[in-house]
Amino acid sequence: MKIITRSKTKTLVISLFLAGALQTSVQAENAQENTQTAAPQPTGPQTLVTINGQDITDLETLAFNALQGGQSRLDSQQAQVQLLNQLVNTVLLAQQARKNGVDKLPQVAAAMKMADIQVLAEAQVNSFFEKSPVSDEEIKAAYDQKFTAESLQEYKVRHILVQEEKPAKEIIDALAKGEDFVKLAKEHSLDSSKDTGGELGWIGRSQVVKPFGDALTNLEKGEYSTAPVQTQFGWHVIEVVDIRTQEPPPLEQVKDQLKLQIRQQKLAQMVTELRKSAEIKVEGAQQAPAATAEKITDPAAQK
Repeated sequence: MKIITRSKTKTLVISLFLAGALQTSVQAENAQENTQTAAPQPTGPQTLVTINGQDITDLETLAFNALQGGQSRLDSQQAQVQLLNQLVNTVLLAQQARKNGVDKLPQVAAAMKMADIQVLAEAQVNSFFEKSPVSDEEIKAAYDQKFTAESLQEYKVRHILVQEEKPAKEIIDALAKGEDFVKLAKEHSLDSSKDTGGELGWIGRSQVVKPFGDALTNLEKGEYSTAPVQTQFGWHVIEVVDIRTQEPPPLEQVKDQLKLQIRQQKLAQMVTELRKSAEIKVEGAQQAPAATAEKITDPAAQK
C-alpha cells in the first residue's frame, strides 16, 4: 500500500458518471482559480459523493485508490471519473453485503480485522519515518561502509575442489613440482568448473564463503594456496590469476537503494524492540515465535 497524501485532492474533480449522467465542476473550478480573489481552500476532508446517505470524502477516495495499488494517476478527468465510478460501485456492493449480513461471516470479519491492522501498521511505519527520516549523513556512512577498498577488490580465480584433505595436499605438491593448475583441475576437481580448468571468473570476497574469501585476500596475483582451504563444500586449492579494483558507483546512483536499506534496518530494530516489551502467547505452542522482524516490509519498498 502506498503512502496516502492529499497533494492530488486539488486536481480531484467532483465527477460522477452513473446511469449515463456525467457531472463535473472542472470549468467552475478553473474559473475560480483565475479570479484574483479566490475563495480560501478547505482544510478538512471534503465530501465528493453521497451514496445512500453515506458520505465519501476526498481522503477516502485517495485511500481507495491507494488500496487498488495506486494505479490511477488522477491527472486527467477521465481517470478521476473512472476512479470515482469504481468507488461508487464498490461502496454499493459493500452496503449490500452489510444488508445481507455478509460482514458477520467469520471469514469476512477476520479479513476486515486484518485489513484494519495492516492499514494501521503501515500508517505507524509512515509516521515513524516522517518523524525520524533517514539523513544524508546516514546514507553517506552506509555508502562508505558498503564500498570499502576491500569490497571493491575483485579476484580472477581458479580452484580445485576435493572431498578430503589428503588429495588436496597432493595437488599442492604437484603444483610445487611445476604441474599445470588447469590440467590438475580437469583431472581431480569435483566442482562443475572442472571443465574450464577450475575457472570461477571475477569474484569479490563477499560472494564466497568466509574461509574461501579469507584465502583470497592472503594471495597475490599468480599465487596459489600452499595449504588446503576447508569449507562446507570440501577442500579447495585456490589460485589467484589476477586482481583488480573496481570503481565505486557514484553516491547519487545508489542513494535510494541505501536509503531503503537503512529504513529496513530501522524498521527491524523498532519491531524487535516492540516484541521485547510485548506479551505474546501462542495457543498450543510451548514458546512464542522467535523475535524477528524479517517479515516486516517497509511500505516505501513497494512503491
